[in-house]
Amino acid sequence: MIIRPADATDLDSLHSLRNHYICNSYATFDEELMSKEAVNAWMGSFSRSGPHRLYVATDAGRLLGFAGSQQYRNHPAFRKTIETSIYVAPGAVGRGIGSALYENLFKELSGEDLHRAVVGIALPNDASVRMHRKTGFTEVGTFAEYAIKHDSYVSSVWMQRAL
Repeated sequence: MIIRPADATDLDSLHSLRNHYICNSYATFDEELMSKEAVNAWMGSFSRSGPHRLYVATDAGRLLGFAGSQQYRNHPAFRKTIETSIYVAPGAVGRGIGSALYENLFKELSGEDLHRAVVGIALPNDASVRMHRKTGFTEVGTFAEYAIKHDSYVSSVWMQRAL
């Protein structure tokens, strides 16, 4: 497995993975499929330096997953806080790929002037909660039924990690 910064060659695979989770889970609250242009614009919000980065895990050219850090909120009070996201390809779940992606992401971010990483995990998702605990996140609290996707209410547990 190779973990590296995402680049333009990953567009098709990231497009497919993002849309898989839109259709098949509550991991993202999006209900409409993303266009390649939208995924390309999302990829453009990351850089190879600074606090907002995107890494992919691949094996023999096949995307196994991605992890990213993005702006938490558009307010100066949160300039040292990032929100993370992590998605693993369906056939690669349970192989330690998520933990490896996070280990790489946090190692690469260690020189940045950051204080906290936060993540919201749509419930139920015991595997993601376990993986986040394993990688140093602790629970902050749960927003109960605060979102709607496909006419169902969705709750999320929020977790944080010191950086």
